[in-house]
Parts: sequence; C-alpha cells; structure tokens
Amino acid sequence: MNQKQNLSKANRRKVYLKASDFMLDIAKLVFAGIILTGIMDSQVDDVLLFTLGGIVTFILCGLGYVFFIRGIKTN
Repeated sequence: MNQKQNLSKANRRKVYLKASDFMLDIAKLVFAGIILTGIMDSQVDDVLLFTLGGIVTFILCGLGYVFFIRGIKTN
C-alpha cells in the first residue's frame, strides 16, 4: 500500500507548468480583488488591505515563478 508512484519526467514537467499557471492566475485574481475593494466605498482599512494583498500577491507570484523554473529544468 505504501508504494511510491513516480510520475514520468514529461508528466512532472506538465504538473509544474500547470501549477505555475494556477499560482499566477490566483495572484491576478487577488490583485484584481485588491483593486476592486480599494476603489469601492468599503469599510476596510486601506493600509491593511494593500499591505496584506501585496504580500499575498508577491508570494503567489514567487511560487508561480519557482514552479515555472522547476518545470523548465525538468527534462
């Protein structure tokens, strides 16, 4: 039951590249949510909104970049 199943290199590359696309798409959605919340008249602290949103967007972009590089380097 505890057998490790390895993905082929081609499939591993596809998984890394899809994960990269997913992380970058989520980062875009978070960024769009920040902008929309910022321009709407809401009861949210703007400094907290832009700080946390910027940090989350930066982290997601970084993860997307790491997955992209791993996908490119996987032969």
